[in-house]
Amino acid sequence: MQQSLAQVQQIAWHGDYDATIVDPCLSSLFIEDAESYAAVYGGVEQLQKGLRTLASTLGQDTDKTAMERLRYFATLNVLTKKFLDESNLVTQVSTTLNILHDEIHDLQSQRGYVLQRLARLYQNTISPFRPQLIIHGQASLLTAAHHSNAIRALLLAAVRSIVLWRQAGGTQLNFLLGKSKYLRQIDHLLT
Repeated sequence: MQQSLAQVQQIAWHGDYDATIVDPCLSSLFIEDAESYAAVYGGVEQLQKGLRTLASTLGQDTDKTAMERLRYFATLNVLTKKFLDESNLVTQVSTTLNILHDEIHDLQSQRGYVLQRLARLYQNTISPFRPQLIIHGQASLLTAAHHSNAIRALLLAAVRSIVLWRQAGGTQLNFLLGKSKYLRQIDHLLT
């Protein structure tokens, strides 16, 4: 989730992203059955940037960027709960992702198409819920279609991550109160 949100910020403020960091997030949307949570993303090595970002977010030096990610997380957590309460929307997203997965032959060569379809899916299913998630950044970047598509696709990937986190027992309360536990776990995964 932090990996997706950090790339949302990168796009919103700078107009670019790192495909090697984004691809595991996007690919996670198409993995239904995996042997572990890390396997959904292609392994722990694919999550290095996200783990470091989470450690930074939870650390003592929470800067403006980290606080912005925490706000995004809090809002997405609420939106995810509302989304999961609507079984018809969950089915719609699952069906659409399965169809899209069958259409994709190569994520790298079809990136624009995939981002557009995922963005539309986010916009039609999760975006209508309130509270509205407002992404901060440069207006010229946020209004460019290819940037807004990438941001919405990454927000959908962040929702997927929150669903997995909740399935693993994650709650907002233990996220806020269990920072040291999370930091120890991150340190273990990064070594």
